[in-house]
Amino acid sequence: MSLLFARFPRLRERLPFRSLGQFPTALERLEGLCPPSVELWVKREDRAGVIYGGNKVRKLELLLGGIGAVDPASRPRLLTLGAWGSNHALAVALYGRELGLRVDTVLFPQPLTQETAPYLRKQLAGQLAAQAHLWPSRTFAGMGLRYVQARFASHEPVWTIPAGGSSPAGVLGWVGGGLEVAEQLAQRGEPPFDVVYVTIGTGGTAAGLWLGLGQAAKSLRGVRVVPWPIASEQGVRFLAGRASALLLRLSGESLRPIPQLSVEGRYVGPGIGYGAVTDAARQAVARARSVGLQLETTYTGKTLAALLADADAGLLHGKRVLFVNTVSSVDLSALRAQADLSRLPMWLGAELALPK
Repeated sequence: MSLLFARFPRLRERLPFRSLGQFPTALERLEGLCPPSVELWVKREDRAGVIYGGNKVRKLELLLGGIGAVDPASRPRLLTLGAWGSNHALAVALYGRELGLRVDTVLFPQPLTQETAPYLRKQLAGQLAAQAHLWPSRTFAGMGLRYVQARFASHEPVWTIPAGGSSPAGVLGWVGGGLEVAEQLAQRGEPPFDVVYVTIGTGGTAAGLWLGLGQAAKSLRGVRVVPWPIASEQGVRFLAGRASALLLRLSGESLRPIPQLSVEGRYVGPGIGYGAVTDAARQAVARARSVGLQLETTYTGKTLAALLADADAGLLHGKRVLFVNTVSSVDLSALRAQADLSRLPMWLGAELALPK
């Protein structure tokens, strides 16, 4: 169970929880990526679950916790949204299937190129193989209609999960993640990290970490992978404040963030940025692969690119640095092979060069 409940015992009876992941995730030293003067560590959140890893598992343990309290005769379906290649959407589809729930996902467009198409096909195939009902929109303007269509697609009660899982409860899942890092350092008798690098999409992971790390880190550096103001320092602070208020209401105790917070926005990419492959992200993924770390160019590649640029510029000289690996490393190739790609709208199949 999350360290959140050990730190705040009153939450046990007041915050629904469902065990989905394998925690604690490892904290490992990573050699060969940075100059020898930088002590680089990685938080292996990619191994957070057997079904699917990554940073969404901690959030879903709380966001899906209340499902068990629902009358079995009127089990809900899950409704969420994300991009065509969303890790969040895939995580909800997989864990929703595990719980025997129907999942409806509204999907908005992201940059589609010859380079990104294989990744998008894989993500969509995973959702389809998990029997999710997909509602892709061709444009951002069309998302509202698709959401209404998905909302009223069946008569089952609806359990809504916000984009990225970044609600106050979802953020508390990552407060547990921050507490976990702090405990791992304490158990080893090691000093705090000088700086922790984490991806900022919807911001929930960074907000929870910021609250939970305590004295375990001197600073938290979030790297935006979506444009401002969707991702911003103000957004992280807002989410942290809402989660802290929920914690106070449920447990009678509160947390205040200790690490210095900063947000890096230079690595988002052109256009809408989200999903756009940049040279820096491509190079960071290649460098990570050379030391056995499998990343991708949408999220973790851009975050590592920011870290490597700071290291190469000498800004991390003599520092202890933590990189939070938020992508899943679970092999879904067998599952994806079962996907019925004809369930995609013809226009999306054509754009992804899928067989009709």
